[in-house]
Amino acid sequence: MSNFNEWLDNKEPLVPLDEASGSARYSIEVNYRTSMEEAIDAFAKLSLGYVSAALKNCGFHVKNIYDKKPYRVVISTRNWDDGEWVGIVLFDQKENCFILAKGHYNKDRKTVSLQDSHKSTCKSAAEIAKEMRNYMEKLKKEKPRAVIHLSQHL
Repeated sequence: MSNFNEWLDNKEPLVPLDEASGSARYSIEVNYRTSMEEAIDAFAKLSLGYVSAALKNCGFHVKNIYDKKPYRVVISTRNWDDGEWVGIVLFDQKENCFILAKGHYNKDRKTVSLQDSHKSTCKSAAEIAKEMRNYMEKLKKEKPRAVIHLSQHL
């Protein structure tokens, strides 16, 4: 029995207990068949996932769209109400950069009518999340677009 206890004391832990171990589940699989485009797509999804988590943590409502390009995250200031301001972070594959945009949400069509966009100079998910949070705080102060329904005129 003492042999087993001695072995257990000397054995290295299966999972290293350091800061890096927490991020092990967020990784990009790359091998000798991975193309540059696949690696960039994986980086974009990973970065947008971090941005999404950061903005959720700040109390915003977030929708991730990774099934078709451009990959994007749509962030709502309050709710997914008709005419509500939303922010968008998307990855432009042609220029390999992130673009931040704002617009109004259309609840019926589940679309966004863009009002403004700009190319971000940020290179990491932390920088993008910080810039987007500041952007969303400004949008929070703006009033939603007035939505006129046909039923109001009848």
